[in-house]
Amino acid sequence: MDKLKEYDIEFIKLKLGDHSFEYHLDDSFFKAFNSSLSTEDIKVDLLFRKSNTMFTLEFDYSGKVGLECDRCLSPIQLPISGKHTVIVKITEYPMESEDDLIYIGSHDYKINIAQHMFDFVTLSIPIKKTCSDVGKVCDPAVTSNITSMIDVDNGDFIPDRDTDEEEETE
Repeated sequence: MDKLKEYDIEFIKLKLGDHSFEYHLDDSFFKAFNSSLSTEDIKVDLLFRKSNTMFTLEFDYSGKVGLECDRCLSPIQLPISGKHTVIVKITEYPMESEDDLIYIGSHDYKINIAQHMFDFVTLSIPIKKTCSDVGKVCDPAVTSNITSMIDVDNGDFIPDRDTDEEEETE
């Protein structure tokens, strides 16, 4: 995880109160997670609120992710953005962390936020991604091939009847 060391926050050195951090995620960040995602720049603003027994991490991110259209496979730059809050509690007996609640030991002095940022960006990508999401039209050469293989003009679909049911009713 040395590649992601720059995302360590040594909270032991921070005073109580609010602290702001800014990160820029690029292709090298996603390659560290063996991900095929590509981006020129995703900006992440982090507000780190420190108190005696807990921290609140407020992530606010935006940028564009390079993907392929699910319909025509054309490359698209899909805009993403979001806000997420993670609460970190310091305890003598760390418990299993939950989605947005992390427990750390009282002897810990730093926290790495890279996995959180990766997860937030990845979860911001919709399941279905098409050219229309970015104001483009799908490649007509590809879509015409698809429509020629299936009968999209026939809107009347009559399912095959089960012959066993017909014989029973007679």
